[in-house]
Amino acid sequence: MPLAHLDRPFDYLVPAELDAVAASGVRVKVRFAGQLVDGWLLERADDSGHTGRLAYLEKVVSPEPVLAPEIARLARAVADRYAGSLADVLRLAVPPRHARVEKEPHAPASPPAPSTPRRRPGGARTPRGRPSCVP
Repeated sequence: MPLAHLDRPFDYLVPAELDAVAASGVRVKVRFAGQLVDGWLLERADDSGHTGRLAYLEKVVSPEPVLAPEIARLARAVADRYAGSLADVLRLAVPPRHARVEKEPHAPASPPAPSTPRRRPGGARTPRGRPSCVP
């Protein structure tokens, strides 16, 4: 939630039918204050420190993880450092959803092709894409 006094994670139960797709980093919909809101599943835990009744996740929007734990930690640090909310930072850090792209099969990433050195005017070689330093 973008409100400062609600800038913390909330615990939800995962229904059995969503157990297989509810992984860390996926987009979810949850009921919060009577409204259906978007969120991210930060982590799964066996138990909760919350003593009250927990609500269930309403929906896993996409099984594609879009929020890596490192990005979540970095976003939290940025929000704390610059007095923002985690929700605001994540809205900027995580790209918007593109359902069509999520449905496309994923090919394993191939390693980049080796770069070909290029000649500088003085005859020295420098790797492609790397600026040369001039004193």
